[in-house]
Amino acid sequence: MAASCAMLAVTAVDAQASTTYRPTGTTINLAKTSGLVAIGLTDIEAGQTWSCAQFGMGGSVVGSGASRAYGSAASALSGVSITGCSNPVMGWMTTTTSGSWSLDVVGDPTGTSYPARISGVQIAVGMANCDLTVSGSISGSFDTATQSFTPVSGASGLTINDIPGPTPGHPQTMCLTLDWLEGDTIAVGGSWTNTGPAVAIANP
Repeated sequence: MAASCAMLAVTAVDAQASTTYRPTGTTINLAKTSGLVAIGLTDIEAGQTWSCAQFGMGGSVVGSGASRAYGSAASALSGVSITGCSNPVMGWMTTTTSGSWSLDVVGDPTGTSYPARISGVQIAVGMANCDLTVSGSISGSFDTATQSFTPVSGASGLTINDIPGPTPGHPQTMCLTLDWLEGDTIAVGGSWTNTGPAVAIANP
């Protein structure tokens, strides 16, 4: 029985061998993966998607070669550009980004693929008679071999966190028509590939 308990303890420790990681690189440029028409953001509860023809994130590796805890930033994404967004019902939409975006590694790899997230996301979306803000993080994985970030399927970690109240000049009626509500969860479709210098990750 004691031997079995010891084996279980070892297995539990081995399940996450590291608590830190070291990113190495200079700059990063996460561009929509070649061949994709758009990056899609879908309100899961409402079943409504808006697609963005251009969605890029650029920046630099933070403290190249220095060890840090999982969940800390590997790269600061200071240059975010989202354009060409539309919805089948609403047509063209405007987007304004804010916040401190970053690419974070959050756990041990499977092969060359590390669990990761894009955090600090804030996107203000505007359209006829509906304004809203999406914020949170995009959970996924970063593969050092392909230099690609792929979001998880389903709820990404983004939500609609703010829909301002109506005003006489902007009644917000289309938010209700499309059933977009505060707290709705967002799925992200597509992927990004780093077109800049390769970013390497090592443990610990």
